Amino acid sequence: MDRVYCEPCWLFSDRMCLSHHPSWTVGINDWQGLSAKIKKHESSRAHLAACVVFDTWKNDLTVDAQLHSEYKSQVRFWTDVLMRITDVTLTLASCNLAFRGHREKVGELNSGNFLSVIDLLARYDPVLRELLDKKSNVNYLSPSIQNELIALLSQRVHDEIVSEIKEAEFYSVIMDTTQDLSKVDQLSQVFRYVTVRKDEADNAIAVDINESFLGFQNISYQTAQGLETKITELIQSKGLPLHKCRGQGYDGASTMSGIYSGVQKRILDKEPNAVYVHCAAHNLNLVLNDACQHITEIKEYYDILQRLYVFFSQSIKRWELLENHLKSKPTLKRLCPTRWASRRDALYALRFRYADILQALTKITLRSKKSDERTEAMGLLKAMEAFEFVMMTVIQEKILETINIVSQVLQKKDVDLLQAASLLGNATCTLAQLRDQFDNLKCTAQGLASSWGIRCNFRHKRTCRIKRHFDELTEDQRLTNPEEIFKVNVFYMCIDTVVSQVRTRFHGMDSVTRKFQFLCPTELLRASDEALNESAKTLAAIYNEDLSSEFSSQLLSFRNALGSTDVATALKLFLTIPVTVASAERSFSKLKMIKNYLRSTMSQDRLSGLAMLSIESQRARRMDLTEIVKEFAQKNVRRRGRFGHC
Repeated sequence: MDRVYCEPCWLFSDRMCLSHHPSWTVGINDWQGLSAKIKKHESSRAHLAACVVFDTWKNDLTVDAQLHSEYKSQVRFWTDVLMRITDVTLTLASCNLAFRGHREKVGELNSGNFLSVIDLLARYDPVLRELLDKKSNVNYLSPSIQNELIALLSQRVHDEIVSEIKEAEFYSVIMDTTQDLSKVDQLSQVFRYVTVRKDEADNAIAVDINESFLGFQNISYQTAQGLETKITELIQSKGLPLHKCRGQGYDGASTMSGIYSGVQKRILDKEPNAVYVHCAAHNLNLVLNDACQHITEIKEYYDILQRLYVFFSQSIKRWELLENHLKSKPTLKRLCPTRWASRRDALYALRFRYADILQALTKITLRSKKSDERTEAMGLLKAMEAFEFVMMTVIQEKILETINIVSQVLQKKDVDLLQAASLLGNATCTLAQLRDQFDNLKCTAQGLASSWGIRCNFRHKRTCRIKRHFDELTEDQRLTNPEEIFKVNVFYMCIDTVVSQVRTRFHGMDSVTRKFQFLCPTELLRASDEALNESAKTLAAIYNEDLSSEFSSQLLSFRNALGSTDVATALKLFLTIPVTVASAERSFSKLKMIKNYLRSTMSQDRLSGLAMLSIESQRARRMDLTEIVKEFAQKNVRRRGRFGHC
């Protein structure tokens, strides 16, 4: 090797170029004036061109490499774009916000929340800014892409919940229907099941009761047979075995709860262990409804409460007059027969703003120029100035205060039948004891009436008497003391009606609770071996497919701090049985937010998907969005190329 070469020219020199000198490719061995020859060659056109190609090759900037680098850059860009679009979709769905507007173009007025949020983020995010600046027909911002992402997100949540239900040993169905804004009957699907949390050593550390929403289903038939067929189809479509269903939770409608041909009876015929429990919260509300319907004085009392709200709310001036007196909340509330806490809220507002309402009615009576307005105000004022009305307010406040505590607990997802039965038992005892506290309630009412300037005496009422013939010896003996009349005909009757209704309506729950009551920790410690053994054998006979013949012996071992499988199974069985349909009722609140009058033409799939992401938002927020992007990219060939999943 006694020659000098030029490496760039040797490798990449254009041999056809006129300025090409072959000596630098084959080598130079003429050493005289070599320095000048090198300088001359470095400035030649052929050498400079060869150096450019050499540098490109050395930096791995071949055409293939550049194309591959550009492809990876585009894949990264579109993946980042879709991650942001998916996150915006999930955020809007979780917040019950509408997506589309009057226009379907970014930057225009009334373009909707989705495009407006994308436009807002693009001001600060270079990825979305680049997307909006691209002159391309592809941007993944169309309504069809929104629907596809909503479907993918909701399906992922749905599959996760179904997977948990399958891992649980048992489940219960909680179903309820309501009519949406488009006059479509929507069936809310909620499943109750128990999961066991474990530590790293696979030891159980906690038990969680879950009530998970699995979407809305439109119903075109309301018969018991049609609903039972639909519910069974929905259970089977999720891959859940019906023989693992251990409970049914519905409201008290005869179609659902009928003992001969209702939905619960038809499912019970297919799976005898799927016990039906009438919604405890609905039952508790019906107790109050029955008390109002059977006692005229109570019905009239709540009618006046509703008239007060209507009288003031139908006029801006009257409402402003009342607001001037109401220096702080609460204001008057409307009565709603289906809203469980409406009576308590209305009574609470009346009780704490009684004097202000009296002043407002008095001003209207003296100053109003409208005869019908004055007449209505005078009628309401006369009713509120009666001591019986004040007494009724105190009595109803005591009753509703007791019932409301139970109602609030019953609406929790993790409440079980033992808790519900215990609360109802305590409430029944409290109400029964209230029967002996008339004098205390009267003293409270007298103190309030005095502070409001109301006379503290019961009004005399003319009483009808049976005509006595001259040859009859008997006399028509009736109560004449107005206080005694109120005490017997109103107070006692009200307490007795509520107590008897609670005991009657919750008899079915008590029968189910008694089967599992021996599993309560206090009962386990207190009961004798013989009693536990007998109770365990009875339960094992009922659930012979779930509990073995060794259950009774395991129960006794469990009490002695030894492990047992069947005891844990029995506890899971008990916790799986539903108490209320409050979770289904809560889904209807979301339904009204999602499908409002501006979104009344929404498709069923979109509605169900948005409801899933809204109601199960915590679960949805934990999802890995990269998996959603991958699933979206696999939908067709063009996407697989764009997102690098060929």
